[in-house]
Amino acid sequence: MKVSKILICTIISILAAGCAKKNLPTKNSEAISKTEQLSLLKQQTEANDPYVVDAKTQLLQIIGDKNFDNYVIKRGILNCKSDNTPSSCVLSFYLNENYKLKYDRQLKKVVEENQAEHNIELSKIKATENNIKNYCQYSADFVTAIYTKDTTKIKQYFQPQFKMSEQDILSLQTKIAKDNYSHFLIDENPSILQEIKVDYVEKCLSDPQKNIINYFNIFR
Repeated sequence: MKVSKILICTIISILAAGCAKKNLPTKNSEAISKTEQLSLLKQQTEANDPYVVDAKTQLLQIIGDKNFDNYVIKRGILNCKSDNTPSSCVLSFYLNENYKLKYDRQLKKVVEENQAEHNIELSKIKATENNIKNYCQYSADFVTAIYTKDTTKIKQYFQPQFKMSEQDILSLQTKIAKDNYSHFLIDENPSILQEIKVDYVEKCLSDPQKNIINYFNIFR
């Protein structure tokens, strides 16, 4: 009886212990463990190894502090724990991730630039006779505005109409500023501007590609 009682007590103890284990609140021990493993791996590989630190710093600049640990864990950095040379393994990991992310960024930039160029092409107008005439007149008005230094009209109207950057505008202003003879005539007789406009339009109609300002970004 004593033996059977001992066995029963032992079985009850084991079952109770099992129940107690089942009833314990579960924690995300795997995630905590991985975070701790990463922390140890960092300490182990970054000590006295500026190359690893530098490569990690570059990756941090791309990913950011907040997402760094989760990112490198998901990408498999903890595989380096079992490597014979963990520092080399971690360095290689950081360098590969840096290269991949920088390549992805460059690829994205190229795609965006190509899309922007495509959008520009779509926005161009057809070089019909009527459009050519209109833009020859607009170009003559644009040149006149530069001669008279009508900055407001240039910025608010002509710059967007002719699809020109600040640098494009500056280049055109610099070119016209060198035309001392025309500036002299305008100063002496402002009404000469009308003759300059008429002459410009005639010249433009005979050779639109050379005289319509920013022609190739306007017409297709």
